[in-house]
Amino acid sequence: MANAQNFTVSFIIRTARMTEGQAPIYARISIDGKRTEFSIKRSILPELWNKEAGKVKPKSKEAGQVNAFLDQIRKRLWECYSESLLNNKVITGSYLKNLYFGIDEETLKTTKDLFKYHNLTEKERLDKATFAHYQTTQKYFNEFLRKKKKTEIIPLKTIDYKTLVDFELFLRKKTGLNGAEVMHTNTAMKHFCRIRKMLNLAERLEWIQTNPFKNYKIRYERKERDYLNEEQLEKLENKEFSIQRIQLVKDLFVFSCYTGIAYIDIQNLTKDNLVKGIDGQDWLSFLRHKTKSAIKLPLLKKAKEIIRKYTNHPSLEATSWLFPRISNQRTNSYLKEIADLVGIRQNLTFHMARHTFATTVTLGNGVPIETVSKILGHTDLKTTQIYARVIENKVANDMQSLRNKLERPDFQPNRKTNQ
Repeated sequence: MANAQNFTVSFIIRTARMTEGQAPIYARISIDGKRTEFSIKRSILPELWNKEAGKVKPKSKEAGQVNAFLDQIRKRLWECYSESLLNNKVITGSYLKNLYFGIDEETLKTTKDLFKYHNLTEKERLDKATFAHYQTTQKYFNEFLRKKKKTEIIPLKTIDYKTLVDFELFLRKKTGLNGAEVMHTNTAMKHFCRIRKMLNLAERLEWIQTNPFKNYKIRYERKERDYLNEEQLEKLENKEFSIQRIQLVKDLFVFSCYTGIAYIDIQNLTKDNLVKGIDGQDWLSFLRHKTKSAIKLPLLKKAKEIIRKYTNHPSLEATSWLFPRISNQRTNSYLKEIADLVGIRQNLTFHMARHTFATTVTLGNGVPIETVSKILGHTDLKTTQIYARVIENKVANDMQSLRNKLERPDFQPNRKTNQ
């Protein structure tokens, strides 16, 4: 707790924030060397300010009125301080500032309250990995507050546009786990998406009146997603491995290339997920783990062949799993070996199979983007549009078809004539 020896009130001007030649005056609360400042909504010409005394020079005409106002503020802050001591409060500069402005911190909701409520209500609803991402975002925001505000807890109502801009600058300077690279823009924006969702929650709870994201735009950088082209996919399909665990990973990767199913969903597939579709053909019906959206997927020939291959696998005896179990970490580790053995130079990860399905297998073969979006379980078509890029081979083939059509001797252009 603070005491009379380490509590002071002083006044300063901010020449860096001058407007029309006048500098704003700030009150500064100091407790144990920690400072909290706020504008008193008055300005003064810098040459009229006595920096040492912390007030307007006495010979100026503004001195009487402004200095009297400063004395009133100092007196009220000392009253707030004395009142807090009598009530045995833990005194901080932020607490005294709020008390001065008549803000009741007992009912004022803070970032700590929001994070606690969010984690309590969302832990069971969010995927384990997604919930961990939220915790990382909260950790970074608290780290930002410690550096910028000298505290981990601030009132939600004080989060404004400037706070968001400052947080973005903080993230952009933050290095990755290896300490070699700064955080990528898209990674930073994902943290902002989570902060926005939590502030949306605060708005619904009426803990804040205005969401600062109203004026803040989240900006992602367009990033090309790696995928296997037809030649690479065929090369991978035709490669057989003598080591069983590597062969399994290859088969699961190829299965994803022909279904678009994510790793976690493949691991959760059971025989009960195999159904007959509306066309009488084999389909998979399941809930996507990430979004809980229902997926109904007609199976292509290659996918059915891989399912049949593991129907009587020894590790699946007395279980209902469709495929043998293997961890995501080991899977991606084996994929790096597979890439080297097959001669694929890209960084082969399991998620690349999903990109390959979207790009090479479906969109590249003329499947409408709406259908691909439905199969992938996207809740927003914009998510699928990331994959709808120009594929050079398809462009070449389409243009060659056009050339052949235009160069035919019997070609008649479809022109409208005026009647």
